[in-house]
This record gives sequence, C-alpha cells and structure tokens, in this order.
Amino acid sequence: MDENLVSLAEAAKILGVHPATVRNWADRGHLPFQRTPGGHRRFRLSDLEQWRSQHQAGGEVEAQILVQSAMGRARMEIGEGQLAHAVWYQHLTPQARDLMSRYGRQLMELLRNYLTTGSDQLLQAAQEVGAKYAQAICAEGLKLSQAVEAFFVFHDSILDAVIQMMETGRGSHEWGDSVRHVHAFTHVIIMTLVKYYEP
Repeated sequence: MDENLVSLAEAAKILGVHPATVRNWADRGHLPFQRTPGGHRRFRLSDLEQWRSQHQAGGEVEAQILVQSAMGRARMEIGEGQLAHAVWYQHLTPQARDLMSRYGRQLMELLRNYLTTGSDQLLQAAQEVGAKYAQAICAEGLKLSQAVEAFFVFHDSILDAVIQMMETGRGSHEWGDSVRHVHAFTHVIIMTLVKYYEP
C-alpha cells in the first residue's frame, strides 16, 4: 500500500473524529478517497492535512464536527447491534425507534447551535424536545431506569466525541467551555425526562 494512503480508522484518528463520521464525509463527497481492490476506503495524507487546516478554525465548524462524530457513534451503537441486547431497545416498536432517532437528531442540531451560541433559548428548545422524547418513551411502557439508560446512549456518544477531539488536540478553543455546555444541555434533558416520570 502507498505509504501516503491511510485507512479509514487512521484517517479518523488524524481528523479527531469517529470513523463513521469520516465514512459519511467521504460518501457525501466532502473528503476525497480511493478504494482498494477489496473495496476499502483509503485517504491521502495530503488531503487529510488540507481538510484539517481548512476546517481547523471556527467554533461553528468544531461544533458541527463534534455533533457529526457523536451521531456517527450513536449510529454505530445501533448498526453494529450493540443495542440489540438491551432490554429497553428490544421493547421499542419500529415506529418508536424511528421517533427516538428523529428526536435524537433534533437534539443534536440544537446542541450544535448551543455549542456555538450558548443561547439559553436553545436550552428551552432542548427541554421541549426532551419532553416529547419522555412522552414517547413512556408510552412504550419503559420504566424510568430504562428511559435513563436509553438517554445515556445519546449522552455518552456526545461525551466520547468531546473526549476524542480533546485527546487529538482538534480545535482552537477552550475545551472546558464545550464540556460545560454539553453538561448544561444534557442536564436539562435528563431532568425533563425524570420530571415527566414523577407522579
């Protein structure tokens, strides 16, 4: 293999995002790649460095990358069948799973905007989506403990994305601010969920 070409996993490490995010960018044409005879994606180091330098600056871009990486992680959890054994996930109907996915995407978009602006109005919007999420998941007959376990798939995917970006040195701003924003955002949602279940 050409030493200037790297695998999907290596490209993800270089860019500081989840491999599913790199795959998504490549498939959408945002990131150039080549395929091996076996069908695997390979990325030129020069393309990765150029992409990284173009997208290094700006909190908005960093927030977008963080959210896309978190969504990639959540999709991998579902796609690789790791959730298939969770009792709460088995309990959900296909319609409920689609609804949870839609609410998850809405929350990720709100989070992206909140990381960029810090607007309290976005926390209010997150609370409203969280209430819809709570209502839908309660209607499926899940206990509070199961609803919280389901929420942690969303929560952990975000936190893991932040940690990975911090570890790879990606971004130019103070990561403490991002962690505080993620904490405030997820705190609002989990409290909304718990309050919904209270008698």
